[in-house]
Amino acid sequence: MTQHEARKDHHEMLRFLAINAAFGIFIGLVLTAALLYFDIGGFWTRVQHSSMPAIAILLVAAPLSLLLGGASMSTAIMLMPYEKKFED
Repeated sequence: MTQHEARKDHHEMLRFLAINAAFGIFIGLVLTAALLYFDIGGFWTRVQHSSMPAIAILLVAAPLSLLLGGASMSTAIMLMPYEKKFED
């Protein structure tokens, strides 16, 4: 594998991981929106009565998005098709 091929391969792998991380973060934001919309555990009611509702939403959305983004990226690492390139 030449240096140019290796660089291209690394860029492809990083792109693959970034897409999976972005997908996980998106799922975390959708899940946060569902928590608010369906008022699970009275969350939306509590947010409405909060003096700083943006902070309350952020304290749920950020960790949930980061958790699901990391889980999605770690799954992508386990499923990465890296070994198939060297089966010549």
